[in-house]
Amino acid sequence: MAQAAHMYSWHDIPINVVWSYMLAQRASSQIVGLMITFPSGNWKDFTTFAVRLCVTGQDSSACAMMKEDNPQLDITCVQARDRYDCLQKVMNKEANVARGDAADVYLAKELFEADLSVVASTRAEDMMDEPYRYRGVAVVRRSSIKGLKDLKGSKSCHTGYGRTVGWHVPFSQLLQLYKLQISCKGDIFLKNSGYFSSLTTILGTMTNGKLKADYNNLCNLCGNPNDCGEQDLHAGYQGALRCLLDSYGDVAWTKLDVIDDFFKSRPAFRGPKDLTVNSSDFGLLCRDGRILDLDSVDACHWAARPWPAWLTRANEENKAAIVSAISDAMSAAMPGVKEGDDPAKSPPKNWAKAVLGIKGRSIIKDVNPPLSPYKYLNQAGYDTTISRLGCKEDPVRLCVDSDVAMQKCKALGKVLKSRRVRPPLACVFPNKPDDCVAGVANGDADFATVDGGDMFRGHREYGILPVVGERYGVNDASYFAVAVVRADSGINSLADLKGKKSCHTGIEKTSGWKIPVVTLLEAGLLKSGDCDYAKQIGNFFSESCAPGSKLPKYDHHGTNPASLCKLCVGNEVSGASGPLYTHTDVSNKCARDPNEAYYSYTGAFRCLVEGGGDVAFVKHTTVTENTNGNSNHTWSKNLKASDFRLLCKNHGTREVFEYGSCHFARVPSHKVITGPKSDDVLQEEIRILMLRASETLPQGQDAFVMFGDYGQYHDIIFKSSTTSLVNLRDDEFHKSLDSLYFRALTELDSCRP
Repeated sequence: MAQAAHMYSWHDIPINVVWSYMLAQRASSQIVGLMITFPSGNWKDFTTFAVRLCVTGQDSSACAMMKEDNPQLDITCVQARDRYDCLQKVMNKEANVARGDAADVYLAKELFEADLSVVASTRAEDMMDEPYRYRGVAVVRRSSIKGLKDLKGSKSCHTGYGRTVGWHVPFSQLLQLYKLQISCKGDIFLKNSGYFSSLTTILGTMTNGKLKADYNNLCNLCGNPNDCGEQDLHAGYQGALRCLLDSYGDVAWTKLDVIDDFFKSRPAFRGPKDLTVNSSDFGLLCRDGRILDLDSVDACHWAARPWPAWLTRANEENKAAIVSAISDAMSAAMPGVKEGDDPAKSPPKNWAKAVLGIKGRSIIKDVNPPLSPYKYLNQAGYDTTISRLGCKEDPVRLCVDSDVAMQKCKALGKVLKSRRVRPPLACVFPNKPDDCVAGVANGDADFATVDGGDMFRGHREYGILPVVGERYGVNDASYFAVAVVRADSGINSLADLKGKKSCHTGIEKTSGWKIPVVTLLEAGLLKSGDCDYAKQIGNFFSESCAPGSKLPKYDHHGTNPASLCKLCVGNEVSGASGPLYTHTDVSNKCARDPNEAYYSYTGAFRCLVEGGGDVAFVKHTTVTENTNGNSNHTWSKNLKASDFRLLCKNHGTREVFEYGSCHFARVPSHKVITGPKSDDVLQEEIRILMLRASETLPQGQDAFVMFGDYGQYHDIIFKSSTTSLVNLRDDEFHKSLDSLYFRALTELDSCRP
């Protein structure tokens, strides 16, 4: 009589048995009620494992589309802020698997080397047999380069400054081969650029002039040496090869798969001196010194870029089920292609990019056995293109004033390192709470981010200097300070605010305090000559939330009215879709940091929405950012922009999008500042770090959210509405209009009774 069947979970079966079976069955449809016979004759019956796949962003529609199209897929999406957050969720067992590019795998190596494993990779469908996404090679002129020793003093062609194949691969590998001198001070690769006699190094606009001045050989081989910009004829993979020919270079650092198109289409052509040049005049220089033909099948790359990877916990018992599930999802994302049709004309389904991180037709390739993040990178030689071979670099220190800002700062530093953005970023608290301006001025920190009010105070008291500014849109390095009221409030003039309840971003903040004070003074609603503005505001409004009002730094004599903190609520937090605060825990009530729910722009608007406020002094984008479905927070879920109006400076109200003609002031953007003790080198390091960080982590990418809300918190380090950082030398508003703004602040600050 047959033995009764029993129900088992996946982890009841040896992982090697599951792994082998699942890989064999990957192409099949949903696996349900699978029976496996063991030598003992016992049967084990088990059902599928529900895979929790981490996806980035707050829009869950892509996952819903995937499930609607493919109900047989046993996959649940776990929403995360970005890919850094996904790694954290896998580690915390909130998700089973997350995707990541090579930089993310390096990040996993730095954070969780022993705890995460790479179990699969995503490959392009037409390159499914290629072990790497691309390989970095050295194409040399045979007449001048006979081996590695001939590279010294040669004319070198690069894809661009800071590029992987054309910059980091050659310099990191030459360092590893002890061909270059290791100097850990500053940019180790730039300091070794003199190893070559001339270079084509596409610099871009950010640091072009500075680098060209310091390293005058960088642009000698560019198509236009005077400009050496990103659109140069010798930029990019094929541009490096054009440099090799047109500028009679000796070596070009490019990737392997462009060589066929470049050389084999023209086996003989005219060189710069009108001499006939054959592709056979060039070869591949290997790391061991050999020179091979351009069409050699031997491995002769200096380093390679790995395919994007899928990571799970190293002790995950369901690795096979996970690989099978993401493979099934990938197959489901690929429309069928009829015989003879071009696959490129059948791109992946619309949900594939958000869920699987792909743009073109792709497949899942298992990594069996799984590899640690280090081994996955090291087998391609990619890890050395990021690491600095034991160099301990001096970091630049960013001052932060809250625990959540410290958390974001540390995460940002790790992410920037994984993407080769240097110098390293360190994070410090100020010696005095909530006073990073003083910390930077005293040299306890190297830089900080501040609003216009703190910028003004720091410059007047300490001589601090702006280095970089925030930008809010394509060309906007300024914003409008506005007053927001409810559409049905009946408030139509500044005079109507008397006795009402007010919500401020924070005491001494620009939009939330200084500009309203100046506006009320100009309107004659505050007494000129009475310099106790906190007392005047406390008397003008019946109740307020002006975070920081009772801190010693802003209440020197302890006389600021208690009413300035009356509407504030503290930080009793619960819920996952946004903080929910109650009035029962006031441990951080009226704090001038994110621990106060009604702090900063979004907080002040929230005070208006749910905290009893009648007016909120914020910036022009605050309402639209938190209405019409633009916010994922529970308190703003059903808000409409039409529920609110802007109170104009002279009289009347207008729609929230009419801020251009209805605002209190146009003010300069928040600034990245440094202190008077910073020398030119440190200032340039801060400038380069911030601008490169902005370029590397622009708005819209999902590696790490540098700009935008940080979880449920707003305006952490940078304003949430920031779209990029701009060099102040290019900030036209800073040049032309700051004087007007600072004149108003000077008048306010120089008040004499």
